[in-house]
Amino acid sequence: MTKRDYINLYSKDLSTKKWPSDRNFLITFWGSAIIIFFFLIYYGVSLTSYFQEYKKNKELSAEYKELSLKDKELLALSVKLKELNIKSNALNKTIFNLNKLFQKKIKWSKFLEIFSGYLNDNVWANSMSVDLLGKDNRFLYVQVQGGAISLKDLNDFVSNVEKDNKNVKVSFKVIDKNGVMFYSFGINFTFDTEKLK
Repeated sequence: MTKRDYINLYSKDLSTKKWPSDRNFLITFWGSAIIIFFFLIYYGVSLTSYFQEYKKNKELSAEYKELSLKDKELLALSVKLKELNIKSNALNKTIFNLNKLFQKKIKWSKFLEIFSGYLNDNVWANSMSVDLLGKDNRFLYVQVQGGAISLKDLNDFVSNVEKDNKNVKVSFKVIDKNGVMFYSFGINFTFDTEKLK
């Protein structure tokens, strides 16, 4: 074995030098050490607290994104629900109107029979329109356009209508067609459907 030579880089003066026994130096040294120690503890606690807050914020951000998606889904469902409500209301209205029609079955043949009783051989109807009136559709609002050969025939027809009905309004004018004179009239009246029972 060969002998190894070592080089001492540490000075002999330093190796024999003793730490100072100065009291101020020791107080300063240990005070600085304690301050650094507490600073490191404070920094470590602050860093831990920061990472906890960061983690919490990340979790809250993820929750917010999830809730935001759910909110969008709920908004879409809300729009669909409104559309369904509108359709449901329209359907309910249609059903209500159909129920009213079925509840109020009008015997049109009986109505036409009564109306034709108002006419005589010299009075005719060209057109007729009928609308339902009242809460329970008890009344019919009847509009008739027609003609009569004479004023007397027209007056008899109007008298017959006035006997049975309310709100009778008549308008007429004299027509001369190729030398033939007759009266063109329009009559409106309210007919009570209780007469059809």
